[in-house]
Amino acid sequence: MPYTGKPSGACQICKQRHVKCDETRPACLKCIKAKRICPGYIEGLDLVLRDQNQVAKAGAERRQKARAQKIYLNASSSASLSASSSRSESSTSSSSSASSPFTDDGLIVYSSLAESRDSYAHTFFVSAYVLGPRDIRTDHGFLELLPYLFDKLPSDPVLSSSLAVLCHCYFGAWNPSIRNAENFEVQQSYSKALSALRYALKNPRHCVTDELLMAVCILNFFEYTTSALTSRPREDHHVDGATALVKQRGSKKMKSDLSKRLLIAVRHDIVNKALSRSKPVDDAPEIWDDPSEDMPYNPATSLDFIGRDTANLIAKAAEHGLPPNSYPLDNQIHTNILLEAEALDARYAQWAEEVPTEWLPFSVPRDSIPQEVLDAGVNNHYCHIYSHTSVCSTWNAWRVQRMRILGLLADYQEIESKADAILHIQRLADDIHASIPYMLGNKVKPGGMHDMDYVYPSIPGHSVPASHYPTAAAYGGLNLWVPMRAILDYRRYMRGDQILFTVQQFHRIMKLYDVRNSQ
Repeated sequence: MPYTGKPSGACQICKQRHVKCDETRPACLKCIKAKRICPGYIEGLDLVLRDQNQVAKAGAERRQKARAQKIYLNASSSASLSASSSRSESSTSSSSSASSPFTDDGLIVYSSLAESRDSYAHTFFVSAYVLGPRDIRTDHGFLELLPYLFDKLPSDPVLSSSLAVLCHCYFGAWNPSIRNAENFEVQQSYSKALSALRYALKNPRHCVTDELLMAVCILNFFEYTTSALTSRPREDHHVDGATALVKQRGSKKMKSDLSKRLLIAVRHDIVNKALSRSKPVDDAPEIWDDPSEDMPYNPATSLDFIGRDTANLIAKAAEHGLPPNSYPLDNQIHTNILLEAEALDARYAQWAEEVPTEWLPFSVPRDSIPQEVLDAGVNNHYCHIYSHTSVCSTWNAWRVQRMRILGLLADYQEIESKADAILHIQRLADDIHASIPYMLGNKVKPGGMHDMDYVYPSIPGHSVPASHYPTAAAYGGLNLWVPMRAILDYRRYMRGDQILFTVQQFHRIMKLYDVRNSQ
């Protein structure tokens, strides 16, 4: 192991500015005096165990450059001395130029030095999941904000290590030689991220930064991904952590555009957690009071407010012990719950009427669907085409939420109204099934993200956009996971063919994404 010198214990800002740091903890005096947020210190163990590969690589580059220069100069000298004709001189010059390791701008390139897996993982994740095309009206204020924080990564160990967890997770899941979302790099990065997070939480100044909140949101997204790719019950530790950070900070103080969007992201996660667990939403004003009137809301974020009320009503019904099929209701509380459910269903219907026109799904009849797609799985006499996969996912989120309210109505309404609610639930399930061909095409086995050989349905007379292939591969199956589970949750109201098709498509998605069933 090469000796790299005594490691510096200075904070990251003092290191970057090349000034002496007093190493006062938790924040150095220079940063405090300059009214900067001190990023803190790297743990002693990390200083001792610095990446020796980088040191060795730098030494190898210096030695190889020296050897290459020597070889190049010797080859040029020999060529000029042995040249006996203009033809041979030209040939020798051309040969020497071709073998030169130098470029026109004086840089030297080595084919033997490969990029690190870290670089590949970050490049893959950012290009596929962060910078890919999307409809901004479906944004929930999370991944699309990462580019605004890239400049913070070198000086923020919590944010950088959290992002590394997510990058290695998705890179490992897609890499044919790994096919494991919880590989060694993921476990190593996750351990570092948690250590850095615990240390940062000790500093009150860190607890109110956008960088720390983003890091916790990233770790929450990692929890969701691994639970889906391992078919394992989801833990919501980081949702609770993000909630606590927002409460401590107070939504009224989150006035920058970045802070507002992160607040929207945390609200979205809080609602999803409550809906999945049939628990009430934390209604603390520190979370739900808007910091200003110009909040960047869109159709997708407005759906979160209806979802919040839906989760609270379902939790209220469970609290008062409403048994299924309990009509006629025997007290005023139960009657009020039923009235609130009807009002919420009307709000869902209104949301669908007010979405942008281009969001409306285009229905393709069965005889216009490619045979390869039909063979892979189509349960209806139609399928839907959307303007973007994110729009499709938003519609499916709406269907799942409305299905929960209709399930409440089906449980507690009289027979005639109960039949109408059940029929509506089945139609929502049919529309979720109709989105599967658009999301998965004819895929029945794992493949590459940018593979253009797959077949997708399209609007008659139009071709499938080139951007749909990588986007559907990246998000398609994972974004179908929750809607498919919702159908099985309400299997008591589904037709037999719907249950069978849902189970078949679940197995298909598990095969496509190499999901490990840990249950």
